[in-house]
Amino acid sequence: MTEADAPRPATPVKCAHCDGPMQSPVLCDHCQSLYPADGLNYFDLLGLPPTYDIDLAALRQRYLHVSRGIHPDYRPGADSTLSLRLSALLNEAYRVLSDPVLRAEYLLELHGGKSAAQDKSVPPQVLSFALELREQAQDAKLSGDHATRDRCVARARVEHDRALGEIADLVRQLPGDGHIQSRLRATLNAMKYYRKLLADL
Repeated sequence: MTEADAPRPATPVKCAHCDGPMQSPVLCDHCQSLYPADGLNYFDLLGLPPTYDIDLAALRQRYLHVSRGIHPDYRPGADSTLSLRLSALLNEAYRVLSDPVLRAEYLLELHGGKSAAQDKSVPPQVLSFALELREQAQDAKLSGDHATRDRCVARARVEHDRALGEIADLVRQLPGDGHIQSRLRATLNAMKYYRKLLADL
């Protein structure tokens, strides 16, 4: 059984202190009680279903709502340590879930897939493409050939967008089989090359 298959902590329907309803399992909107995030994943923390296709506006709204409720500036006293821990965790959750590539990485690992540290495989054509394009762009820059440099950027953008589409298709098939997870891992690894290439160009 993978972590994703295991029972997840349910968002409390009501606060244990005031009996009020809770949108997030770490914050009561009524009495402002805080709860530890033990055993919660990033989706749980924000009270969202663990899916790739999330509404980014709703994600931001939920993040801002919970963030205001747990921020250490509004939590002096006994629970300030918990507030600091929750704020740091919430910020990281928002950073990951708001980025489509990081969100796919996170979902892959939730479903028991390998991390980038465990599997560094990249399709061979990605490495040759990145090297070739980098050399062309460097030559164009040295010679002042802006048109060629722009074409290099456009080619890199096309490959980036193609890989992003493939990532979205694969992550929607999770948990999938070993083949799906391996393809997703390799495409996510390739995306790092495309992103760096675009940043460098």
